[in-house]
Amino acid sequence: MAELTLFHYIAKKTLIHGMDGRIKLICMILFTMAVGFSQKGLDLAVLTAVLLMVYMAAGLSIKRLMTEIRYFLVLIGIIVVAHSFTIPGTAIPGLPVQGMTWEGLRSGLLFGWRLMLMLIIGNIMTGTTSFSLFKNVVEWFLRPVPFIPAARVAMMFSLTLVLIPVIFDQASEMLDAQKARCIDGRKNPIARISFLAGPLLFHTFMRADEIVQAMESRCYSEVRTPTAFQTTPTDWLLLGFTVAACLMVLLI
Repeated sequence: MAELTLFHYIAKKTLIHGMDGRIKLICMILFTMAVGFSQKGLDLAVLTAVLLMVYMAAGLSIKRLMTEIRYFLVLIGIIVVAHSFTIPGTAIPGLPVQGMTWEGLRSGLLFGWRLMLMLIIGNIMTGTTSFSLFKNVVEWFLRPVPFIPAARVAMMFSLTLVLIPVIFDQASEMLDAQKARCIDGRKNPIARISFLAGPLLFHTFMRADEIVQAMESRCYSEVRTPTAFQTTPTDWLLLGFTVAACLMVLLI
């Protein structure tokens, strides 16, 4: 199986890659807030169109995204079913299982849609921003905040982003190994999950220990020269576009 590109940094020379990291993070936060506050399908449809345009402008593959996003469809399906049975309203007739409502189904679909859009926003941010730049951006924003170790918190964010794609890659390799050994043919789902979860946790913690040892062997220190950022007129133009798109969705 090919390596997953979800949440991986992909080095390219695009407009989104060349943005000031601070402006890019603000834009992604604004899009996340707009997605979270959207209450109608039309609002989410507009945000979906805008985010897909940004995704293509970043040189990321939408086809590859649709292929790799299937791992989250199970979670979204569980959310839709849970909303359908827990939110009261008009019952859906003609179903073998009673208790599902139209209001719950609509709420579940909107929630799942929001989750997918937030996943796309996160993929845009991680796919166009290197881990070192993301760390410097977080540190820049936290530096004026008192009583918060900006360098330490920024490094924690960076290490989290490093480990997320590692976990996905490790899970993909383990699934391929289990298929080669016909473990995926077992009928007991608990046994199949245990065969994946245990080794995955073990390799994740082992990878974290390797990162810590590598940092210690290189005498990592939080005292570093602050990064010098440079904002261009294009960055401000993209920020204005983001603000206008979010306000259009939330207010109009």
